[in-house]
Amino acid sequence: MSLYELLVKFDPHGLHDAAKAWTALGHAGESIGQRHRSQVNGPLAGNWEGDDAKAALSYMAKTEQQLNIVKMEADAAALVLNTVADRIYQAQTNLTNAVNRAVDAGLNVSAEGVVSLPPEGKGEHNDPEAQKARQQLGSEMKGFQDRINTALKDAQTASDQGNTALGRLSSNALDPTRVNGALAGAKNAAAAAMQDLGLVDPYIPDGKDPEKSAAWWKGLTPDQQDAYLALHPDKIGRLDGLPTTVRDEANRLVLDEKLDAYRTGKPGDFGIDEDEYKSRIKALEEIQKKLTASDGNPEPHRMFLLGLDPEAHNGRAIVSTGNPDRAQHTAVFVPGTGTVFAGVPGQMDHIRRLQKAAEDESDGQNVAVVSWLGYETPNWLDGSVAEGDRGDAGAPLLRNFTKGLRVAEGENGTCSHLTLMGHSYGSYVVGVAARDGGANANDLLALGSPGMGVEGAWQLNIDPKHVWVGTAKDDFIQMVTGTVLGDGPQYRDFDGQRIQIDTSGHGGYWDMGSNGASESLANQGRIIAGRPPTLAPQGPH
Repeated sequence: MSLYELLVKFDPHGLHDAAKAWTALGHAGESIGQRHRSQVNGPLAGNWEGDDAKAALSYMAKTEQQLNIVKMEADAAALVLNTVADRIYQAQTNLTNAVNRAVDAGLNVSAEGVVSLPPEGKGEHNDPEAQKARQQLGSEMKGFQDRINTALKDAQTASDQGNTALGRLSSNALDPTRVNGALAGAKNAAAAAMQDLGLVDPYIPDGKDPEKSAAWWKGLTPDQQDAYLALHPDKIGRLDGLPTTVRDEANRLVLDEKLDAYRTGKPGDFGIDEDEYKSRIKALEEIQKKLTASDGNPEPHRMFLLGLDPEAHNGRAIVSTGNPDRAQHTAVFVPGTGTVFAGVPGQMDHIRRLQKAAEDESDGQNVAVVSWLGYETPNWLDGSVAEGDRGDAGAPLLRNFTKGLRVAEGENGTCSHLTLMGHSYGSYVVGVAARDGGANANDLLALGSPGMGVEGAWQLNIDPKHVWVGTAKDDFIQMVTGTVLGDGPQYRDFDGQRIQIDTSGHGGYWDMGSNGASESLANQGRIIAGRPPTLAPQGPH
């Protein structure tokens, strides 16, 4: 059967049905992976220890990785089949239109797609007018033939590209003897398949407008969303405004890919030394372990990964305990000087403690607390801590993130009480974010603050009665306030509300007391839960 005949008889439903089957396989892999995390790996990860546990948990982590590969390659196969079906169907439509126009013009089209003049009618050979019309028809014949040939070529190209692309996916990624590199191999195969089809740079919003990002995502079909998640998790995971569960799914895949790449590579591949290489692997493993351990919990106590970039200077990671899209109270905590990627696991423990303190004051309402290491933190040794540059750069990113929280929760018809809190240099980031356009928050809290980038609370685009300040009596930060980062919030003239602090030092604001939460921690919990904290006497002028 000729190519022409094959294209004429082409039925796209066959390829689309095959794509649906692959999509169903991807959904099955995803569903099994989620059940595995929540019902098997999650409950065991936080309670099972010893050599047997280490071996078993490693094996189960590998199982989840294989399910991720199934999801990725199944979605890639479905996208290839749907794309090829659509392109061949378009070629078929173009062919049909060209043939119909040729026939309407009086030309013949053979079973091989060859256009020809019809036989001369009786008496036409000696009829000048008939010969002139025949010559005109002959001059048009090439145009019709070119259109038919182009349609056939397009169909053949789509078929060949699809064949090559599908061949890329037939790897041994699920080989049980292959420990490291399988996920990276699957990702590279899927990327190569997309390149074969010319789908290298699909449209994804730049993330600068959470509302536009949310509208774009909402406008995709479920199959398109699955494809974007599987093939472009790094770009989807960083889009403010998307649902928390979507960002978590994307960033967990990024986490798996990063771990796979680091375990397979060596320090030089990432332009870092051996110590930093080991530090990143350890941090990634600890983050993964803590996420997995929370997967067996109800949603209010699950952890969600909203951002991850270990390669950025000092690292980036955004983690939430509880789902901020559904919580009645949400806090976003911005860490300060010296907080780097290696410290993210500790930040995850930190927000757990804050969540518990807020839940103790929330009358049963759900609380979510986010650790937002979404900017380049300064260092003590290089002088950056005494400059506002990094905070000024991070503030619009923070404002975009909190706006994204508002957009995402709005899709659920909720509007949570949002507290934006910063410690040390992080309070400067909070202040600048609020100063330069508002921070989308109901309350602001500065702990151990060197300054918030303003002269007083009235410049923060929020009622000063909802600007809370906590400073330990022996916190050395009081010695450096009032410099380039703004006036000291702990002073009376700042017009903020001073809360009682009974802990010690610059890093002790979350210490426990002898009988539970310290008053410092309890006050933070009250603010997060929308309750009045215990106030301290106003500071000196």
